[in-house]
Amino acid sequence: MGGEDPIAQTVLSSVASPGDAMRSLQEAQEGEVLGNYQLERLLGEGSMGSVFQARHVRLGRQVALKVLRPQHARDVSFVRRFFQEARSVNQINHEHIVEIFDFVEDPRSGHVYCVMELLRGQNLAQVMKEEKLTLMRIQRIGVQVCAALGAAHKVGVVHRDVKPDNLFLMHRGGQADFVKVLDFGVAKILTSEGTGNTLDGTIIGTPTYMAPEQAAGLPVDQRADIYAVGNLLYEMLAGHPPFQAPAFGQLVVQIITQQPPPLPKCLASGEPMPPALAELVLRCLAKEPEDRPQQLEEVTTALLTLGAKAPAPVSGDEEEEIPTRRTWMKPEAWWLRPRLPVLVGSMAMAMLAGALTWSGLERLLRPDEVQASAPVTLTVRTVPEGAKVIRADTGEALGVTPLVRELPRSEASLGLRVELAGYVSLEREVRLDSPTVIDAPLAKAKLTLPAPAPAKAAPRKEVKRDELIDPFAQ
Repeated sequence: MGGEDPIAQTVLSSVASPGDAMRSLQEAQEGEVLGNYQLERLLGEGSMGSVFQARHVRLGRQVALKVLRPQHARDVSFVRRFFQEARSVNQINHEHIVEIFDFVEDPRSGHVYCVMELLRGQNLAQVMKEEKLTLMRIQRIGVQVCAALGAAHKVGVVHRDVKPDNLFLMHRGGQADFVKVLDFGVAKILTSEGTGNTLDGTIIGTPTYMAPEQAAGLPVDQRADIYAVGNLLYEMLAGHPPFQAPAFGQLVVQIITQQPPPLPKCLASGEPMPPALAELVLRCLAKEPEDRPQQLEEVTTALLTLGAKAPAPVSGDEEEEIPTRRTWMKPEAWWLRPRLPVLVGSMAMAMLAGALTWSGLERLLRPDEVQASAPVTLTVRTVPEGAKVIRADTGEALGVTPLVRELPRSEASLGLRVELAGYVSLEREVRLDSPTVIDAPLAKAKLTLPAPAPAKAAPRKEVKRDELIDPFAQ
């Protein structure tokens, strides 16, 4: 890294000159004690190392230990990357990013490891294999991922390996699908101190989830993560990544030169695909970085304000899939291979015709009836997130913020109560005659203690100077 700081030099010094323990270092095993932690159970393995459930031998606190493989613990570049992950995560300090408590390079045993918070739940890849994600869950997960990556971008950190395996879902504070972003091991630092931590021309990341510029080994910035968010949303909606190939070379060609296949007209859950969401995903997947949303806040806003109302069911004569939005590629774009076919114009016309078929035409034929019966979308956002939204009239819990939910259209006012432990509850009145967005910053509750009962006056006792005062004396 350019401009190495003294802490990093100290951490890496013993790795550059390994001792006898380092030369004979073996893989960490269950039951072994590393520093203050006993390894209880292997949780997972990757190319760089293994993750164990561990327990502090004296305090009993359970943590996760990420231990570098022996061959990597001898390699200064790997240790530097491992150390940089811990530095990056602690610099971001965000609730949706896994917390790292300590980085340890043990010269006695030769082991190099990170001490992290122990998470209980499943990664997103496992969840998608077992469950069909609803539109509401996809929105909720997407918003939290954007919040975590957006916080990283603000301090100059680009993750570069956003994928379902690196997103962990858990329950926290009564909120389901609480997201933790994992593994900043290949993160790139865009600040002046970290511009040299990787070389341009080096392909780093997981091939299936790389942005085009990343797959080509070109410099990347935060827009590579925005592409990855589009990739993630596409997979949650379609059930598979946009590009798949048996060989790395074929996959890279697809990522660089081809447009994503059309998104299906329905989610795996059976819900209709909102065209606005399909459009957002394809914007994120634009080949050129400047054609994507430039900040994750734009993606977050689009997800939060996304109307849940889907188009009317299509007939058997209409297309089975939502047309793909074509991203125009500039002639000088480095990934431009074949010329764009003339059919692009026809596709755009087909999209327009399709929109008129199931939305505009319906409104023209039955405007009053459609308007009166259509549900409306209620969006509730709080700072901090995780607050419970409750109907004041029935006591029904509508969900947890950030909340996006369809409710029956009504001219009458509806009372809502927003509750979060440790914060002052809020009450709002809303009218559900049109889509409604509520932004509610929550104030911390002040702890009030009951006034102490008046004490009986004790007989005055004379105390001589320097005399020991016994606070327990009667």
